[in-house]
Amino acid sequence: MMQELQEWIDNLTGPATAVLSGISDWLYAWIMIAVLMGTGLYLTFRGRALQLRRFGDMLRYVGHSRAGSQGGISSFQAFAMGMATRIGIGNITGVALAIILGGPGALFWMWLVALIGMATAFAEATLA
Repeated sequence: MMQELQEWIDNLTGPATAVLSGISDWLYAWIMIAVLMGTGLYLTFRGRALQLRRFGDMLRYVGHSRAGSQGGISSFQAFAMGMATRIGIGNITGVALAIILGGPGALFWMWLVALIGMATAFAEATLA
């Protein structure tokens, strides 16, 4: 009886599951990439490549971070906390796996996407 009920449910939901799985695969494989890359490129152009223009300033502020902390947290500590909230074990493992499977080409594309993603991260942090 239980086996028949399970088969009936599978026959009823099987086509809907197949359609929704196809839509999900297409949405997250193509639409999401286009939206995220488009947003990053838009913010890069709109911010006049802020992530490149102010890179030296970022290094200088992080390098001399204890000078203006006055007992609070330094800018390096704030940077480290922000990075800790953005990077998880999945990202670290994913990068290692991409380098193993994709070789040096994967590293180039990760750098390129990270460069574009910096504009999105800056806009996100500014709005927060």
